[in-house]
Amino acid sequence: MPEIKVFCVNVGDKYSAEYVYKLKSAVDRYLTFDHKFYVYTDNPQKYNFSIKVEHNLETWWNKLLVFENTGSCLYFDLDVIIHNSVDALIKNSFHMVNPSWKNPANAKILPGRPDLGTAFTNSSVMSWSDSRNILEHFLQDPEMYMFQYSGDDRYLHHEHDYNLFEEGMVYSYRNNNFRIKNDHAVALFHQKPEIHECLDHDIVKDHWK
Repeated sequence: MPEIKVFCVNVGDKYSAEYVYKLKSAVDRYLTFDHKFYVYTDNPQKYNFSIKVEHNLETWWNKLLVFENTGSCLYFDLDVIIHNSVDALIKNSFHMVNPSWKNPANAKILPGRPDLGTAFTNSSVMSWSDSRNILEHFLQDPEMYMFQYSGDDRYLHHEHDYNLFEEGMVYSYRNNNFRIKNDHAVALFHQKPEIHECLDHDIVKDHWK
């Protein structure tokens, strides 16, 4: 297995540097392959493993910059807690998370309005080997895509082909009634509450360090 490149993004002031360092620590514990960890950021002076963001993109859209990288690549949002091996997340083709916690019967789909309605993909964890076409496509007209879609999940779903990670790896901590799934690997703290607001939860005390 070649050396894995692992990425996260911290732009703006929503998350402190603590989130980056604790994610890096978790990756070091739970990814057994040789790897290097990088953060795309507008504050590169805070890290000795930083990549300065370019193109002046809005907030989460900076996530798309990671696709300039090739080789065995893995991405995590900052608001995740890793608590088991993530080796199985390494994929050659572009993979995202299947948000299986969403009920299709409750989906809100508005024809002709991909910027609205339920998003049935999740980019909190991604893996790829060569998906430069995603970034190249976006940079052809970033203002249009940022206007057309309310987030990168919808952009990736509507504009690109992708695969989904197997069940049993990634789950929603909030939608699991704030209970850890010990047989899974990655808990998503998407939406609210944030990890730092759950310091008394066992999953945080045991694994966010």
